[in-house]
Amino acid sequence: MASFENKDFFKLVLSTAKELLKAQNKNNIASILNNANVSAIQTDYDNWNGGINFYTVYVDVDVTEFVKLELTSVEEEIVETLNTVTRFAENEVFSKAIISPQLSSKTDWSLVDFSKEELLKRVDYLKNTMIAVSTGGPQIQTVEREYKQTYSIVNSQLKKLDIENPNHYESLWSWYSKWSADFRSYRERRDYINEIYKQLITILSEAEDARIVDVNINLSSWDKIRRSIIEIKRREKQAQNEEQYQALGMLCRELIITLAQTVYNPEKHKPIDGTEISKTDAQRMLESYIQVILAGNKSEELRAYAKTTNKLANALTHKRTATKKEMMLCTTATLALINFIGVLEDKI
Repeated sequence: MASFENKDFFKLVLSTAKELLKAQNKNNIASILNNANVSAIQTDYDNWNGGINFYTVYVDVDVTEFVKLELTSVEEEIVETLNTVTRFAENEVFSKAIISPQLSSKTDWSLVDFSKEELLKRVDYLKNTMIAVSTGGPQIQTVEREYKQTYSIVNSQLKKLDIENPNHYESLWSWYSKWSADFRSYRERRDYINEIYKQLITILSEAEDARIVDVNINLSSWDKIRRSIIEIKRREKQAQNEEQYQALGMLCRELIITLAQTVYNPEKHKPIDGTEISKTDAQRMLESYIQVILAGNKSEELRAYAKTTNKLANALTHKRTATKKEMMLCTTATLALINFIGVLEDKI
């Protein structure tokens, strides 16, 4: 009999367990196992009755999923199902399951003000400037101001990402003091700076970029909207059942309300019907906003498109039945509305 520590054998056992859970309408637990790193390790042995090997199954799940789980009941269900699948193995038993949050080295790019590529570009500028001024390039006074400004930006973004800044030279004059005292040759200075930045550039280059997709406007001053979009895109990838699809619709609805509250000004955008608009009536707020911003005959087609997009996005977020297709239509319409209003607000 193959050991459960044998990856190929355990893979078959796990696959069968997931099928059994689905057949029992326990799709939520099957989904957990589908999206987790699962392994089995022998953790105990009892020599009674010919010997019994006891295994612990380790289930590493995403942090966002971990906090939602009722751990004890889910762990017990996993153990019971695995032992049902392996009833043929008299001397091999799953004794417990341990669900843990995955240890993650992912970089949460939603915390910073621009993309990974833009941050890397600034890091490269600092590195190249430090090398240039110390190897016969421009004089410090000609680039000091830009260097210090870029350094401040990079340093603040690295703090947000909880990444240590390996460059402690806030001023090129500080770097001058170091190289003039310790490094005689250009090669030594170049090697020193390359070594300083080597690990940081590797970390940033390999980090998963969780930037927003489907949005082509500048969201730097719309921080709450930006974070909401990132959360929606993350959940969209993970959603697998009706409850999760409905939850995405609710998030889209809240996002549209936030968008409306951000751009709507009751003094400038008077209600079309003269009736005061509540702070949560996103559709009417945006209708009034669009009517003013796109006033005039020349904007008739744009106004019609904006109203249709607004109406579609709001309608989809209020649907109580939810399928994957409806969820994707909802998020697509919501992001289209964000893009459209963002362009009107000159966020390009």
